[in-house]
Amino acid sequence: AVVSTQSTGIGLKDVPDIKMLTYLMVLRLIQINPNAVVLKLDNILEPLRDTFNSKLKDICPIGQEVEKVNELKRSAMRTVIGMSKIPEIEKHPSFVEFMKKIRFYKETDNLFKQELQASDSEEMVWEN
Repeated sequence: AVVSTQSTGIGLKDVPDIKMLTYLMVLRLIQINPNAVVLKLDNILEPLRDTFNSKLKDICPIGQEVEKVNELKRSAMRTVIGMSKIPEIEKHPSFVEFMKKIRFYKETDNLFKQELQASDSEEMVWEN
């Protein structure tokens, strides 16, 4: 199946379950065509920013689990980490500014560190 930046843009503005699937699509797109991600960087960063800025009540209707919201944010952070590994991504001011905000706030910085450590562990498993 072809992963397109157009469908990811739509999916990133959908309900949490679709957003999580779309974050997986973006991670796959980073592997097969990182330039496509860079070309649509602002379209991807905006929904990521919204995910991190949203409160529990904004994401899930009353009665849904807090864990679902936390998983959405972890999924979003894995996408951010994947994007941070794109060669020369640091030359894009919008991504640099986005990362500064991620690292500035304690909640997102802690999540970044946790997911980065987890992703590094997964890479080590694949390398062995």
